[in-house]
This record gives sequence, C-alpha cells and structure tokens, in this order.
Amino acid sequence: MSTTLLANFEFHCYGCDESAAVEPRGAACGHCGEPLSLRFSGKDAPTCLDSPPESLWHYREFLPVADRDSIVSLGEGATRLVEAPRLAAKFGFEQLLLKNETSNPTGSFKDRQVSVGISHARELGMDTVAVVSSGNVACAAAAYAARAGMRAVLFMHGMAAPGKIAQAAAYGAKVLCVNSPSAGAVFELCVAACERFGWYHLSTSGMHEPYNVEGAKTIAYELFHQCGGDVPDWIVTPVGGGGLLGGIWRGVLDLKRAGVLNRIPRLAGVQAAGCAPVKQAIDKGTPFLETLKSPWPNPKTIAGGIADDIIFDGHTVLPAIRTTDGLAPVVTDDEIIAGELLLASTEGILCEPSCAVVVAALNQIPRNGRDTRVCCVITGTGIKDLDAIRNQVAPPARIAPTLEAVDQEMNS
Repeated sequence: MSTTLLANFEFHCYGCDESAAVEPRGAACGHCGEPLSLRFSGKDAPTCLDSPPESLWHYREFLPVADRDSIVSLGEGATRLVEAPRLAAKFGFEQLLLKNETSNPTGSFKDRQVSVGISHARELGMDTVAVVSSGNVACAAAAYAARAGMRAVLFMHGMAAPGKIAQAAAYGAKVLCVNSPSAGAVFELCVAACERFGWYHLSTSGMHEPYNVEGAKTIAYELFHQCGGDVPDWIVTPVGGGGLLGGIWRGVLDLKRAGVLNRIPRLAGVQAAGCAPVKQAIDKGTPFLETLKSPWPNPKTIAGGIADDIIFDGHTVLPAIRTTDGLAPVVTDDEIIAGELLLASTEGILCEPSCAVVVAALNQIPRNGRDTRVCCVITGTGIKDLDAIRNQVAPPARIAPTLEAVDQEMNS
C-alpha cells in the first residue's frame, strides 16, 4: 500500500494529548491506555478548504485512504444545510439550521463513515466486512459492500428496526439477528468472528477501528463552507457510541489547526433517558476507560439506533463535550416522538426516532438572548422506521367520491 497520503497522519490520544507515528489498527496510548484516533498532521492547510464540496471525497486530503482506486463511493456527503425558521422562533434562537443527512445514499450519515472505512478495507485487500448495528450501519455496510463487490456480514442486535433489517438484506448481505439487547455483547461476538474468519471489522467504533469513524469529520468541513467560513454557536447531534459528535469535534479542530477557523462551537450530544451512559459519565466526571466497566443496564428506548450500552467512542465524545463547555441532554420516549412529529410538521423533514432526540432537546440548549445560532444534525430518515409513529398520527378520513363529502370533512 502507498504511504504517500498516510505520511500526513498520526495517531493522537485525546485523553492525555500525546501523539505517535501511525501504527497498526487497534493501538492504545502508551501513556494513559486510551484508544488512539487518527489525526491529520499536514503542515499546510489542505487545498480542499478553498472551495465548496461536491461529495465527501472532496476532502480526500483529510481522509486516510492513499489509493484513489480503492475508494468506494455512492455519492455521499455534500448534504444540504436547511434553515428552520419556525423551529427557531418556537425555541427562541436567532437561527436554527438543519444539516440534512437523510439525503445520503442509504438515508443516514453512516454512509460517510462506511465509505471511508470500507475504502480502507479494500486498500488492505479485504474481501469481507462485518458490522454490529441496530440498522443504519448495517444498511450502509451492505450497500457499500455491494458497490465494492465485497461480502457483508451484519450482526444486528435486539434494538434493530424491522424496516432497517429489510433494507440491509435487500443489498444482498448476510443478516444475523443476535438475541441480545446489548450492543457491547454483540460487538464482542463480531470482533471474535472477524479474528477467526479474517473479516474486516467495519463497525463505526473508533476504539475498535479508528479508520471507520473518519468520515464523520467531513460534516464539520461542510458546515464551515455552508456557514460562510464560520460555524454556529452550538452543534447538536444524537449520541449512541459517540463517533459522530467526536468526529465533528475533531473536524473542527482540524479547521482550527489549519488556521481557517478561530473558535470552537459548543457541542451537545443527546441521548434517550432509557440508555444514557454519556450523560452519566459527564455528570459524574467518569474517565472513558472507567465507563467501560459499567455498561448501561437493560437499554430500553424507542430510539434503538442510539441505544448503545457502552460509549464506543467515549475517548473522543467525552472530551468533545467537556472541552467545549457542552451538554449531554437526555429526553424521554414521549418527547422523542413529539420531536419527530414537530420537525416533520413544521419543516417538512421526517427523521427517525434516534435523530428526533435533537429536536426534543432544543429547549435545553442555553440561549444568549436571541443571538444564539444552532445547528442540529439530522442523522437519518424516518422512512426506515415508520412503525414508531404509525399509531401517533391521525388515520385517514374515508369519504364518498363527492365534493359535498370533501366539504363536509374539511369543515368537521
């Protein structure tokens, strides 16, 4: 494999701020023992920052894939940033922006991470990838494996939505539904299978495979361009394992080190009350490695996509929240459904419950008068999980085929 591009990368520990030369995957910091993350270490600001993106791979200089021919892409990234004036007025913000990741090829931001991760796997000469997922990662892995002519094995745990299982299977992957609600337990099985059968572990968990979460950084680069060379006061995302918010934070740090951004936004990572290990760790000041000793017991929430009992990317998401004076809000299942319906009915975007947590938590975001600018990352489409709201919307009115019946119904 060529090392030309990788010469501009290093492994960095955000626990103790130590750096090391690139080493084999799975390395831990020799000083504090926390997982290492990849970090762009080039001296000059990449030229990709001079122009707006057409896709995620516009930012190839920031991504650790050396061989162009290994890139597996379905046109992910370069998603729209949508103004949400009605929600902004409702919650008292000067501006509320929605980074609409539902327009990615399989309907979620996970396409960014999987595109980079599977490109790295292809670069290594791997022919089979395996993931642990409640749905979105499985869908992305299956689609991108099909695109690459690779085999995908999907370990789906008990929080997986039926619609997502069907979508993932449609791409031709091997779907294994594991009888366990614990994402951590299913991860152990997947890791063991990868070791035994020689598969590449494509799960978006930075503590297991740092290459697989690099795609999330590109959301920060895109926001920088879409906000005219700036970033909002707050960036709010759902949090399961933490790779998304941790990746956005690392992307913002890349921009600051490149000398094109002077300030860091405050970050909020939202979880469901039925599975909130990040909130627990933030409130108690628990170091990342300590959190691994006490997985969240019996995750139970309608937001299955973020019901991770372990903070798989706690080594980045915890410092992301702590160092930016951020927040770790939690919301109830009732608030989640209300948030999903509110977003759909006011701004025309239907997101899944695992993403609706960001709308449900908006009343917890501090305001600086009316000058506060907020960006919510809308991570996945609700079309994959319509069962969550099927009983929450009004049934259709059934009428006779006459204008009188229409008039009567409209005025009833």
